[in-house]
Amino acid sequence: MQLITIPMSHYCEKARWGLVHANAKWEEKAHLQVFHYRAVRKLNAGDFVPVLVTPDVVIADSTNILKHLDKSLPEDKKLYPPALRAEIEALEEQFDEELGVETRRWVYFHWMPESSAQVLKIAGQGIPLWQKLMAPFLFPVMRRFLKRHLSINADNVEQGLTTVKNHFDTVAERLSDGRPYLLGEQFTAADLSFACMAAPVVLPAEYGIRLPTPEEAPDSAKADIDYFRSHPAGQYALKLFKENRN
Repeated sequence: MQLITIPMSHYCEKARWGLVHANAKWEEKAHLQVFHYRAVRKLNAGDFVPVLVTPDVVIADSTNILKHLDKSLPEDKKLYPPALRAEIEALEEQFDEELGVETRRWVYFHWMPESSAQVLKIAGQGIPLWQKLMAPFLFPVMRRFLKRHLSINADNVEQGLTTVKNHFDTVAERLSDGRPYLLGEQFTAADLSFACMAAPVVLPAEYGIRLPTPEEAPDSAKADIDYFRSHPAGQYALKLFKENRN
């Protein structure tokens, strides 16, 4: 199987983690933002990554990929155990469509002012050489496109931080009774999705590419990173990466 990704994307990390969890054999085909359009459009997979290409089917969207992989997993490893499926899917959608959207906007806001060399050191891991060579020249255009496409501005980022904090508080409250995972005793897609969507603001060392350390982050982002890493839900996300990401 092949997984088409933007390497730094937390949605792509969600699919990578799913493949690792399923003990699948696969190869990653990484592309820089915008350059990925060419790879996915020729597969009729829309405009977004991740996309999983199997011998039989092409599957777009991280949630669809997890559900496809889950079909072959034993009961004790299923990410969507039938008794909890509805609640898992509801939490997963909230994390993907609310938390993940805002942490993505936040990370672009703080990293885009950095130099192209600093950004590409993170974003360019594993991409083809021709993209690495072209990216510095196209970086200003890509920056303007992403800023407009993702509605990145200070007001939206500030409002989004409230959303992120609310999700962290809700997760912490759910875990306050001592349960090991969000829905009880079993690691599920809800836990995996939360950890991935929280990753941009907690910077786990076990991520699928090397993320910057908190000390390497832009100065403008460091206070937020410290806050979220020390939050009980942030500690939980880091623990999931350390113990479950492998």
